[in-house]
Amino acid sequence: MGAEESRHDLWAKRIHTWIGIVAGSVASVAAAYNFLPSFVRAAPGDIAAVVREQSGAPVSRAHVELLTSQNILLGTSETDRNGRYVKKDLQPGSYILKVRRGSLEPQVAMVSVASKETTDLELVLRSRSQAQAPTNPQAGSTSMAQGNAIRSALEDTGAAWIKSLGKAGR
Repeated sequence: MGAEESRHDLWAKRIHTWIGIVAGSVASVAAAYNFLPSFVRAAPGDIAAVVREQSGAPVSRAHVELLTSQNILLGTSETDRNGRYVKKDLQPGSYILKVRRGSLEPQVAMVSVASKETTDLELVLRSRSQAQAPTNPQAGSTSMAQGNAIRSALEDTGAAWIKSLGKAGR
């Protein structure tokens, strides 16, 4: 009977050893999984933009929108009194920067952000040309009224189409 107990003890030791090895391996994999995403993920980069008028003067309080390359809004801000806009800690990739201010023409720029780098950018907002503004005030209101009528007709058509889809699905 002593020999059987020693065989039993030997098998118990082997089983406990394998359980320890498997548990240690699982723990190592779990630790590596938690560590690797932050290690593998690229370090963030920054955008530093200066917004100026065509004359070179900085444009303060210009409205800035930052979007992903898929046109998803990440945030809005304003330039400081020196026309500067800074966005830090962006994941490397492509972004869209939209800038506008009052009577100046808005600008849109594609920006590429690299890991651990600052992308410097200068945007120039030009004055809207007088040719774009209607010289006859009534002509402007007429074209605006036409635009509103077209928009309203499109909205009505879209609403009717959506309602017909709902009825067709029943």
